[in-house]
Amino acid sequence: LPSIRSGRSAMALSALIGSAISEDRLRTQRCTAAALNLLQRLPPKDLETDLEALIGIAPELEQGLAPYVARPLRVKEDLKANRYFIACEYNCDAGSHRSPWTDRYIPAPPGGDAEEEKLFRPSARLGRLEQAFNEVFQAYATSYYEGSVSSVYLWDLEEGYAGAFLIRKELPKIFCDGKSGVWDAVHIVEVRDSSNSNYVDFKLSSTIVLNVQVSPKGEQTELSAHLTRQAESRLDRRKKSGEDAQIMQVGSMIEDNENFLRRNLECIHIAKQHSILDSMRILRDSAPSSVAAELKGAMGAMPVSSKAPGAGAQRSAEVQGD
Repeated sequence: LPSIRSGRSAMALSALIGSAISEDRLRTQRCTAAALNLLQRLPPKDLETDLEALIGIAPELEQGLAPYVARPLRVKEDLKANRYFIACEYNCDAGSHRSPWTDRYIPAPPGGDAEEEKLFRPSARLGRLEQAFNEVFQAYATSYYEGSVSSVYLWDLEEGYAGAFLIRKELPKIFCDGKSGVWDAVHIVEVRDSSNSNYVDFKLSSTIVLNVQVSPKGEQTELSAHLTRQAESRLDRRKKSGEDAQIMQVGSMIEDNENFLRRNLECIHIAKQHSILDSMRILRDSAPSSVAAELKGAMGAMPVSSKAPGAGAQRSAEVQGD
């Protein structure tokens, strides 16, 4: 009898612990969903400040929000390569950022080369693939985002790899122009490449953050948007194999997602903005259409409208045709 009672007590305790864990997990999921819902309603330009404020209130949300919230991108210069690269959480280690062009951390760690060797770097095979991705992705960014900065960072998984494909486009700053704009494109790719399968599985999550401001004659107008889209695909290695096939697969997925998000942005967000501006009554001497004209001029310099693919996209089409 004592052993039976002991067994029942252990089962009851286990059930109680399991129930508590499930309730805590459910509560965390609800809080994460509420935080995401709140962030979607706040201005995208204040995303980083609002995110830090939420994490300060509820630190347990940081890990849950990380896969869904893309922090604003920054640009650094690699003086050795004389090229710019994107600095973000995907290439950050010990307060420095790894350049995809020279594989060096900038700024250099205080401990010199010995300390830098301990910082994260992809495996040799993945490093070569990262270099190839950067070359192709730069051609793609030049085609769609003239004057932009692009970077690709890869890291190993148990079966395959994952990567961040990043683009930042800023409006050129002209003195007293009154226009400013930023377009951040963040694509997170997960590639499952198992030796026991004939297929390679791809998962893509794309996020675009847009913020444009115009201030003609002291009147400030702002357009902000935050769009996301997921996609999945599968590559049959019996038909196409090798790194080139994976580069083309990832490239076509990113291009399709971006074209969809551009159309969505143009047909919904910008169309709504134009509708609001057209219905405005300005009881001053300035012409009602001046604000709309300034906004259209600023948007014309951003990669919103779809255009014919350039060299990078044409190369993808040629390889797919082969």
